[in-house]
Amino acid sequence: MNGLCPVEIKFENLDYLKKLISKSRGAVVIAERSTSDLWGLTPTIESAGVIWIDSIPSNPTQREVVNALKAVGDAEPNLIIAVGGGSSLDLAKALSAFRYMFEGGKATIEDITKAITSKSYTAEHRMIDIIAVPSTSGTGSEVTKWATIWDVDKVSKFSIECSSLYARQALIIPELTASMPASLTLATALDALCHASEAFWAKQTTPLVKEIACRAVDIIMTNLGPALRSPADIRLRRKLAAGSVLAGIAFSQTHTTACHSISYPITMKYNVPHGYACAITLDPVSKLNRPATEDADMLFECYERHGGLKNWLDDVSFGIVTLRLSAFGVKRNELQDIVKSTFTKGRMDNNPVDLGETDVLDILCSVF
Repeated sequence: MNGLCPVEIKFENLDYLKKLISKSRGAVVIAERSTSDLWGLTPTIESAGVIWIDSIPSNPTQREVVNALKAVGDAEPNLIIAVGGGSSLDLAKALSAFRYMFEGGKATIEDITKAITSKSYTAEHRMIDIIAVPSTSGTGSEVTKWATIWDVDKVSKFSIECSSLYARQALIIPELTASMPASLTLATALDALCHASEAFWAKQTTPLVKEIACRAVDIIMTNLGPALRSPADIRLRRKLAAGSVLAGIAFSQTHTTACHSISYPITMKYNVPHGYACAITLDPVSKLNRPATEDADMLFECYERHGGLKNWLDDVSFGIVTLRLSAFGVKRNELQDIVKSTFTKGRMDNNPVDLGETDVLDILCSVF
């Protein structure tokens, strides 16, 4: 526990997780049933006397939050064990924030929307401790104090944020990530790469954040290609997990910038996986930000050690995905509409270079 990251971070194995669940009667476990079957967790969860939320769609909305509250009902859990990707961890934070705001956990979509937009959840009230167990190496949610809830009508993206939403513990189990397909391994690692890069140049960055961010970038760029070629290699998975955690710690201090801000409408309107939607603009945004970023050579020298950012992105994604907007069904005449939805407060205005609509359109055209 420290001021930079008030989360206990432990690297453990699958047996440790099973023992933890088995002695957590009365807790809430958030974990997809299909992946729980794959990891051999299902018998443990079913016999542990826990409340199991076993269906977690990507990019949870207010509806999923309401459903989670219904699943818990009148129970008064004091622990949530969230196993999965960013969506599981986001849902855990939302459940922690809202369970004791509403009598018996009863809330409507409108109630959740109002609580988010008014930030009433930040007022002093009981929250539920979280043990975050990421099954991907990318979101960094296990070491941040915020979560993303997507608008049920796809109008906007909501963020919930307060210091009470830091997990009590981040339990890193590299074995869980070995079952990820190549596309998910790539997308989540690219998300982590964006977290680290954007933390480096964010307006809120610090010298210490820059050191952590560069270390994360180097670990990810060194190990992602080999991990894609040897997906069962736990040593490589452990390296990627460490890179993701470091990236998470870095951007937990700064928030993200233009890449993430531009990504949100791309994900919402075209269902582009979040990591891809961020990485598509990483190279052009990095070049725009370089002159305005103090000590930028630290980061760009790291990129160059791996052949340069653009070349590395092309090489590591080859045969898996083409990181161009057109590859995801975006039409050129739709770019202007995307631009209008890219200016997320706290993200775009955290970029070291102030970008206007023309600048964003130029970026999108360059990656079309």
